[in-house]
Amino acid sequence: MSSSNTKNNKWEYVTLDKVVDKGSSNLSLNKIKDDEGDYPIFSAKGFYKNISFYHQEKEYIAIIKDGAGIGRLSVHPPKSSVVGTMQYLIPKEGFDLMFIKYFLTGVNFVAYKQGATIPHIYFKDYKVELVPKLPLEEQKRLVAKIDILFAKIDKAISLTEESLKQAKNLLPSSVKKLFEDGETKGWKKLKFKDFASLRHGHQFRKYDYVENGIPVVKIGQCIPGDRLDLTKCNFIDKSRETEFSNDLICKGDLLMALTGGTLGKVTWVKDDYGVVVQNYRVGNFFTDEKLSSKRFLMYALLSPIFQTLMYSKINVAAQPNIGKDEIENLEFILPSLEEQSKVVDRLDDLTSKAKQTQSKLEEQLAYLKQLKSSILSKAFSGNL
Repeated sequence: MSSSNTKNNKWEYVTLDKVVDKGSSNLSLNKIKDDEGDYPIFSAKGFYKNISFYHQEKEYIAIIKDGAGIGRLSVHPPKSSVVGTMQYLIPKEGFDLMFIKYFLTGVNFVAYKQGATIPHIYFKDYKVELVPKLPLEEQKRLVAKIDILFAKIDKAISLTEESLKQAKNLLPSSVKKLFEDGETKGWKKLKFKDFASLRHGHQFRKYDYVENGIPVVKIGQCIPGDRLDLTKCNFIDKSRETEFSNDLICKGDLLMALTGGTLGKVTWVKDDYGVVVQNYRVGNFFTDEKLSSKRFLMYALLSPIFQTLMYSKINVAAQPNIGKDEIENLEFILPSLEEQSKVVDRLDDLTSKAKQTQSKLEEQLAYLKQLKSSILSKAFSGNL
């Protein structure tokens, strides 16, 4: 359960309770909401405020013991405190604080999790973790080595994340420029209903659903991009396929969420999902001969020009939503069929290259993050 399954036979190991003293906090955010002072208090989200007192005289490690972030560690300054969902871990004499912090970073605290609704971890359970008992000088040497390696990894992670951000923004920024340029090139201004129509799905009720059968695609199943997620669907009975033949979703369809937090997001149905039907708040676009393909319409719907127009018509009475009539009456600019085909070819190529780049960068990011675990494993088994 520790950072490494391999122990160095030349090292002496002791359980965690011989290395740190634990301390508890009885402070809640509600208790200190009116307290003001000079001493910082921290919650699971980080610094919260300054209060008039403190719990810990010296620097210490804090660990989240309750809630979604169980096992997450942080180091806090002298004369500070944490709230009750966290616990103090205070190094005993002869142990370096950062040596312990790095050791604990490699512990799989999920293995000690208890409770389903609100997870907890208890010191009495994870105190059995075996910590190398090394001379203080050796502890500090290891810490310095890990610091150097982690700093290099963090720099590489930062550069990779920035590259990934740029790769993800490549298509949106290209679409934005293309349609902005279109306005100056004299693309023809039309209403959406002049070249496309929008079809709602069926407004299913709870009593329509059965345990298994034909999947019903709601906005939650429409993943922005090119796929549907049918893992958590409602179903209608297979015998009703003919009844909802006008609500079927087919390969090559272009869908848009018409309500909620994903409103305006579009999904190109790249694959054949068999017989599936659309819910009322999923819109399906149908186009005429003025469009070269639905792929052009997809890129048009992603453009800031359309998004701005659409959001100007949104009804926010209960939750954000937009209807068929509002979208079909929006004005939009449209190039010639020949230019549309060129736009689609250009943006399809860009999309493909952007996805490849993103995939490589995500793999690199995962490798760099895993590299930290590998370094800790080596450090605490005597191989660093």
